[in-house]
Amino acid sequence: MTNLIAGSASKHSHGHGETFTLPIRNLHSGLTPEERLERLMMFLEAQFGADNVSPIAEPKTSSLPSLPSKKDAKNDHGSENSDNDDASMDVSEDEDEEERRVKERQQAELARLHKMGIPVPGIAIRVDKMAATVWLEDLEVECSSKVFADRVRAVVERAVEVTAPLS
Repeated sequence: MTNLIAGSASKHSHGHGETFTLPIRNLHSGLTPEERLERLMMFLEAQFGADNVSPIAEPKTSSLPSLPSKKDAKNDHGSENSDNDDASMDVSEDEDEEERRVKERQQAELARLHKMGIPVPGIAIRVDKMAATVWLEDLEVECSSKVFADRVRAVVERAVEVTAPLS
């Protein structure tokens, strides 16, 4: 047996003069927002399944401040249109104006989130017939099932702890 050990000790494949250098960048610190989101998504996909987790592109509109419409401004001044054709045109214009204003508010909200380092407003998680939405700014979980919401909240909190950058 000593011949086997002695023989194998003299025939190893690496040299002793080599030095090992560590990577320059610590892969766990200084993460970009996109890298943090990617790690969070991987963690959630591992828990709920890759097909059940997806980013949400549009911010929640309930938190966006509403701006007064032209119709509200007209009503405040007491001038109302009694002509039916003008009223239907006003409704159509008001709907177009409201849609444009919602889009503007969404764009402003996305810009604010991006400035904070949040690449997407939220994450949708679906398992069977249950669905939850996690808003990344405050990690708020919206779900009709309290049990599923609690589970998602616990997993998200662990995921954020685990994927948080090490300084």
